[in-house]
Amino acid sequence: MHKNIYYSWASNFYRLFIGQGLATIISETVNYSLLFYLTSISKSATILSISEIISLLPIALFAPFAGVMADRVSKKKILIFSDTISLIVTLLLFLQAINSHNNLTIDLILISNLLRSTTISIQNPTNQSAVPELVPDDKLLKINGQYSSLQALNQFFPPILGGILYGLLPVDYILLLSGLANVIGICAVIITCFPRNEVNNANQRGFHLLFELKQGLHSIIQVTGLNRVIIYKAFSVAIIVPSTALYPLMTSEHFHGSLKFDAPLVEVSIALGMALSGLCMGNLNNLSHRLTPAGIGVLGIGLSLFIFGILPGNHYGFIIFIIINFIAGLCIPWIDAPVQTLLQDKIEHKNLGKVISFYLMMIGLAGPAGLSLSSVISKFMSTAEIFIGSGILLILMLLVALFDRKLRSI
Repeated sequence: MHKNIYYSWASNFYRLFIGQGLATIISETVNYSLLFYLTSISKSATILSISEIISLLPIALFAPFAGVMADRVSKKKILIFSDTISLIVTLLLFLQAINSHNNLTIDLILISNLLRSTTISIQNPTNQSAVPELVPDDKLLKINGQYSSLQALNQFFPPILGGILYGLLPVDYILLLSGLANVIGICAVIITCFPRNEVNNANQRGFHLLFELKQGLHSIIQVTGLNRVIIYKAFSVAIIVPSTALYPLMTSEHFHGSLKFDAPLVEVSIALGMALSGLCMGNLNNLSHRLTPAGIGVLGIGLSLFIFGILPGNHYGFIIFIIINFIAGLCIPWIDAPVQTLLQDKIEHKNLGKVISFYLMMIGLAGPAGLSLSSVISKFMSTAEIFIGSGILLILMLLVALFDRKLRSI
């Protein structure tokens, strides 16, 4: 009987996981192809920076709205609606590409990127809040680890495949692939069974975003120590993100490597570590404290960043840099998956969308905040010194967390 139940939830969930995962990889591949196209026609660092901001901004702006809606409206309808909007935008861009003989304007590409990023910012909190409804509690850590592996694949394959597609296919064909990704995503959602939302009575009330977010914040505060977990995670992101943004500079300036050939090796190393570690997350379920893997992950990344800064600036130092980045990649799911699992386990399903929205908003703001501070510090410190400082800050944050009684009691 238990075996039948296992296969029942597994077959239902993996329809969504595999379908959405494949759709995401194809969509990200197309995004990289369009980025190369944008680079080719603009030849402007400013335009590329604007494109990056457009990709990140919707997370902070629309994730709160999406999470609240995920608690009130059918998650299946939200996912299908967002994929349909993305499909319509892609098809309109495809028609324009045909009419213009594949000469798309920069403005049109940026606008389409903004709309597509908005749909992704709606899908992410909806998908994450749906996981505990589709997966047994004792499998959540394993599934979140597999999501980390999927994230690693999205870092590994799309840049490579995007470059190949850009070299082989015209823009209109590439856009058709993006449309195919949306169709795959919609089909995956259609064949997945979602439980009904438990907030039917709430749907009778008027929609007040600030009130709903306040409810989500109240749900976090009610769980002792959970607010501390989110704060520490946001601080870790603010420390780590500026360092990862300096990887190309570290490769070219400190190790005197090639941006064309050596820099991608670093990304591949991290992605392989993440993919391998994510697949093994299910084996950590029996640890005495559920945040132990996160502490080990923070320590691993902190030590890695510190070592990066003291490596010799030669070919042998770069080889060690690649190897340690693989180890750092192993540590990333150890931080992300336990925190995600904790949220899914401690928060009621009816409020999970709101909580995940608040969490994603905090994380989404922490990265740019850290980048802004790092850009100021970089005027006074070398790239290697920033890595050393980031590693020390991360380890100090971990020490503070270890002595936090509320965090230990969660």
